[in-house]
Amino acid sequence: MGGAVESRSGRRYRRARRLRSDRRGVVAVIGTLLALLVFFALFGLFLTQYVPIWMGENEATFTSAAGASFAQLKADIDTQYVLGVPPTLGTPFTISSGNIPLIAQPTQGSLVFVPQTCPRGFYALGVTGATSANYGQPVNSSYCVFENQSLSIGPGGSGPYYLTVPTGILSMELPNRYYPSQFYQLEADGVVQVQSGGLQQMAYSPPFNVTSLAGNTTVSSSFLQLYGNATTITGQGSEDVYSHLRFTQHLASVGSPTLRYTFEIGTQYPCAWSKFLWHQLNVSGVIPSGQYSFSPYTGSCNNPTGVTTDLTLALTAVNYASIYYAGVILSIGIGGA
Repeated sequence: MGGAVESRSGRRYRRARRLRSDRRGVVAVIGTLLALLVFFALFGLFLTQYVPIWMGENEATFTSAAGASFAQLKADIDTQYVLGVPPTLGTPFTISSGNIPLIAQPTQGSLVFVPQTCPRGFYALGVTGATSANYGQPVNSSYCVFENQSLSIGPGGSGPYYLTVPTGILSMELPNRYYPSQFYQLEADGVVQVQSGGLQQMAYSPPFNVTSLAGNTTVSSSFLQLYGNATTITGQGSEDVYSHLRFTQHLASVGSPTLRYTFEIGTQYPCAWSKFLWHQLNVSGVIPSGQYSFSPYTGSCNNPTGVTTDLTLALTAVNYASIYYAGVILSIGIGGA
């Protein structure tokens, strides 16, 4: 019996000696755990602080590049229909932001071209429901992005002249995660920018000007119609958008103070267009209040349903009117039409 107790006591003694001799191993394990804790703390700080800043800069650059591309495309189109050359130009559009390798994926944008925005057309001779009051108006203006310009005295002193067409739209959505989300749309030769929260502005205005000097009122504008195949692009990298001039025509009318000019637009972004048109009236010079008719838009800028709003600016006693009417074919990633 005494030998068994002595044997167990010896084993306990030897085990205690082994544990005391492995203190270095315990220290190594604790050091590794502390190192991992420090690493995860720094990595968490990197994810919560540095990644948002880095990606925010990437998306800000992405937004600036999208705006610059729309500005370049619009400038190319304006040059094409005013000068007539070159007939085809290409503009690169970056459709994704930069990324953080292994950490954050790039933000992907969507580039969409819709040439026909009024599927039910316009009231005209032979169209059911057409009357003298709605002649030239869209059959369903609630979902129709269109433009209408008319002159009471046409070019060369002819009778009344009007143009009403669906303008076609090129839009790009930037669903930014760290930088405010943005939306750009080219319509009626103007580029509208929409920021999250409903802020709308005319980022690049159409060539629409009203001047009043020495009692003479002059109006100059463009009338741009976009053609082509409906296209949607989503992905990474960049895509080229090509503009091909289809036709151009300069319309000019010299009238007495009886010339009446009307600019009407159906748009999903009435806040941007209303501010632009009102600004043009304010900088035009002294125009008597009885010489123009325009009601600034006062409704909500948020338009989740996509319903269009009609805005009409009418000027009377116009002495000279000049309109550049042009048709341009847009194609994305496939060269000129």
